[in-house]
Amino acid sequence: METLPINLTETVTAVMAMLVVLIPVIGLVIRIAAKPVVEALVATKGEGARPADLSALKMRVEALEHEVKGLAAGEQRSLPAPVPLRP
Repeated sequence: METLPINLTETVTAVMAMLVVLIPVIGLVIRIAAKPVVEALVATKGEGARPADLSALKMRVEALEHEVKGLAAGEQRSLPAPVPLRP
């Protein structure tokens, strides 16, 4: 099998060109994904946490806990009756 020689300069240039584009894009994606999490942490732990926000957050957590307990208890939910395709 015959292999072709690799031009190291062109390979490094191509990799650097891709990194110049990919690094800012990855940074923006991480920032957009992490922003809601950081805002929630700052709202609950920071000085800017308002009592209304904290009480709403507590209600949401309690509702989620209730739902998880209901699912863990093994409540059997039935599906609705099938609808015929033709009347």
